[in-house]
Amino acid sequence: MQTETVSGTGRESFEMATFRFELISILMLSTGWAAQNFLRVSVCPRDQGSWKLESDRKNCRDDTPDYLCAAIENQVGNFGEICTKFGLTPSNKCAVLNEQTHNLDSVDCKAPSGCPSQPYIPSVLWQYQICYEDFYGTTTSLAPTTTQDITSATTNSGNKTLWDGLEDSGSGTGVGVFVAMVIILFIVAVVMVVFFVRNQFGFKDNVQQRITNLRKRFDHGDDNSADAENGEAQSTQVPLLVENKNDKPPEKKIEKLEELLKYLVHILKQELGVSDLKEKVVIHSKSVNEHFSEQLIKKMHSVRNLNDYSQLDPSLVFAFLRNFCESVKPSSRGWDYEPLDDETHTGADIERIRYMWNKYCDNDFEFKHLDDVSKRMKQKYGTFAVHGDDGESHLKKDENTEGFELRKNKIQSIKLNPDCIVEKGIVITERITTALKILKSKNVVILKGVIGCGKTHALKAIQNHFQGTGWETAWMDSKNLQGEMSYEKPTILLCDNLFGKFGRSVFSQDALNQTEEVLRKIEKCEQTKVVIGIHTHVYDEVKKKMNLNFLHQKNITVEMDYLSEAETLLIFKKQLEKGHCKKDSNCWFKSVGFQSVLDKLSKNQGHIGGPLLSLMYCNHHEFFSEEAFSINPVQTLLQHFQRMKQDNFSLYSCLVYLMCVQLHNLNEEPKNWTGEISVDITKHALEKICNTSDYVLVETQAATLAHDILAIVLFRSAAENEEYLLPVVMKSELDMMLQLLRPPAGTPDNDFECDFMDVNKNDKYRTIGKEFVYRYASKYGENEMLHPLFAIDFVKRKYALYLKNPPKHKKKSS
Repeated sequence: MQTETVSGTGRESFEMATFRFELISILMLSTGWAAQNFLRVSVCPRDQGSWKLESDRKNCRDDTPDYLCAAIENQVGNFGEICTKFGLTPSNKCAVLNEQTHNLDSVDCKAPSGCPSQPYIPSVLWQYQICYEDFYGTTTSLAPTTTQDITSATTNSGNKTLWDGLEDSGSGTGVGVFVAMVIILFIVAVVMVVFFVRNQFGFKDNVQQRITNLRKRFDHGDDNSADAENGEAQSTQVPLLVENKNDKPPEKKIEKLEELLKYLVHILKQELGVSDLKEKVVIHSKSVNEHFSEQLIKKMHSVRNLNDYSQLDPSLVFAFLRNFCESVKPSSRGWDYEPLDDETHTGADIERIRYMWNKYCDNDFEFKHLDDVSKRMKQKYGTFAVHGDDGESHLKKDENTEGFELRKNKIQSIKLNPDCIVEKGIVITERITTALKILKSKNVVILKGVIGCGKTHALKAIQNHFQGTGWETAWMDSKNLQGEMSYEKPTILLCDNLFGKFGRSVFSQDALNQTEEVLRKIEKCEQTKVVIGIHTHVYDEVKKKMNLNFLHQKNITVEMDYLSEAETLLIFKKQLEKGHCKKDSNCWFKSVGFQSVLDKLSKNQGHIGGPLLSLMYCNHHEFFSEEAFSINPVQTLLQHFQRMKQDNFSLYSCLVYLMCVQLHNLNEEPKNWTGEISVDITKHALEKICNTSDYVLVETQAATLAHDILAIVLFRSAAENEEYLLPVVMKSELDMMLQLLRPPAGTPDNDFECDFMDVNKNDKYRTIGKEFVYRYASKYGENEMLHPLFAIDFVKRKYALYLKNPPKHKKKSS
């Protein structure tokens, strides 16, 4: 009996000693965790900007000032973040978090490529993406030898150990070490008390459970004492800081977890229609292609209706909920982090579902919020998503498989970035970004593209970009791009439609040389930059007739015609917001899918920009329905205005008037000569078309045609009718006519040119020809006689004559 008592007391003392040893060991380990603020995450930052954002959020400071997000040693696909103090990680090694301590460590990189080729600071670990993947190579063991990071300040030299140092340094060093150990033990004791009082990591609960177990053993003896004495003691202890993991998953929990995955699909169905989903995928296409496999993307493109969402991979479903559903908000901690307990909104529960599923994939079956999340989902969305006819779900088990275990893939949380963005109503295309990059090193940038490709919007975007940067911006007419360009403050000049907004307006090599000389001076100037927009058909005609030097440089020229699908879609959506459907709630064009728009735009022959065509689709849906418009928009518009002249004469006349004057103040009466075109042109009629017609643009009571292409087509339309042509020639802007009129030719250089009137046709056309030449000679005199029209004998003779005397009909009127 006495022997048993002594033996029992010895075992109890041994167990208590073991308990204290384990307790102190685990506390010291947990102290390392707490000091570094370890947090398990699903993904680490993949670029410098994201790394800085996460570092600012983590707010590392004091003794551990450096943020690190790295893979956990021997756990491919598992990541964590800590605060630490960086040293230098050797080449051919990946910085990791130690599997046991979660401290900064390094592991041999055995991947065939992508390993760090030189020593590096772990803050640039994102540059070595292989270190977030399986870099352990093909070895069978996943326990590689680890080495400590090389620090800049090394306390030990040679091969001496700490104990060697103690023997060498005498009693003074020994006292120092003893004091240090006392301090460490004191810190451990303080941390132990704090952990117990705050129940950090469930420490208080586990300690109390441990004490309860020990008491039971004291009271009732140890039923397993015989086995323990033979070295076969069974462990009944409750771990203090490590979660309990079972070898076999509890079926009811997993069944409930699978049901929650179905709710993710159900929520996506409610939040996002198929067409909206596909549009958002287009806008984020680069990110989608970067992060998801070709197989998953192919499955996504096969979606035809809402039930097809059930076929999507859970990572895709989660990505769409996170990035595309505006009403699904993350928790206060953001995506990728387990929400706080008191956050119960849908976004927080969606993150919890992902978090619990990923724990299950790690064979961890402790789900703190499983029942609560399941209950909230059923309250919000009912049970249809789980028990109803929800389509052929990817979650359903095949009869010939071992069930859902085969599909244990973690749900990745991925931030999808749009291919382009909208700033102040303007889509910032890749071409605009390129122009801004060139402006950093060059003073002159040329935006070249077909009419209607978006050059003017690009100039406005550049103006917006430089607001508040110390650079002033100023719009300049190309005619004023001459002489000395000197400004007191740094200035960026914005020059649209160089050499003509309708057609070529420069006809001499000297005039061209003067412009290029000004641009050369600006290129050398420190205070001035210039961005130029020029139509391709104007540029080509200038290049064909004259010699280009400075303007021929490729490294300062941005070709504006190309647009990606994402850019085209965003431009189309912005146009749709302001188009005809905004005024008509029953507008049929709202139901037109973007793919149909792309199909129409693909028929474009390239003479008109895609943005102009889609603008016409949005404002005049008949052009979308008419196949010919997308193929030959100028000719189709010409036929359209000819029909308008018959069907709506008042509208046609008002548009011709705006073509002539270019700009009309709505507060004023129309010009007194409008009766020569039509008596229907009144102030009231002009106000009416400004309110009802999408052919007109009104800004601050100034009315203009919505686009220059309309002026070109209206002029060509009027030129085909002698009744309209005379007042148009008499009242239109002369420079517009000089840019459009060319000698008759079998094949015109482009769709925008208009043949000079056939003066031999009849007396009326001859009178119109004289009127034009007289206006031309009166304005330019002997200074401008190089226009292509001087190839016409009639123009050449009459021009020389009118320099001396006006035509007879002018003498009579005077």
